[in-house]
Amino acid sequence: MKRWLPLVALAIAQFVMVLDQSVMNVSISTLVEDFDTSVTTIQAVITLYCLVMAMFMLTGGKIGDIVGRRKAFTIGLVIYGFGSAMTALAPTVEVLTLGWSVLEGLGAALVLPALAALIAGNFEGPERKVAYAVLGGVAGAGIAVGPILGGWATTELSWRIVFVGEVVIVAGILVMTPKVRDALRPGDAPRLD
Repeated sequence: MKRWLPLVALAIAQFVMVLDQSVMNVSISTLVEDFDTSVTTIQAVITLYCLVMAMFMLTGGKIGDIVGRRKAFTIGLVIYGFGSAMTALAPTVEVLTLGWSVLEGLGAALVLPALAALIAGNFEGPERKVAYAVLGGVAGAGIAVGPILGGWATTELSWRIVFVGEVVIVAGILVMTPKVRDALRPGDAPRLD
């Protein structure tokens, strides 16, 4: 069981990163009301998260090559957690955009490329296949659970509770991260282009 602890940490991280892409789409009308803004603005904030993450994904992978995958994973989680906390407390749509779209997007751009390399660095043979399959399954579950969780949280509590929950989950992942071995790359560390 102990040998699967790295997979638990990595799978939870995968789930949170994917969940964030779908969780708030069902809360748009509440966000519009809370921030006294338009649907277009909130949709732009949601879309910007995905754009920032995608735009910096290659750079995040390169940074992982340079500083080490586990270190990039950890730094990404800290940035992501800080962004989630800022989003949960956001008083304005500008702060929401900075926390959710920019900081969480940058954090995810560091975490996601490191995940694949860390799986390869922690598992071999059939176990590696199982670990990658688990990550894929968790990603699918995050996409499916996001709208349900977002709708429930918005209706019963507040959309902000989702981001508070992300801070707690990220803290839990950070506690488990020492169990994850770094994925070493052969040769000298590359330079950032």
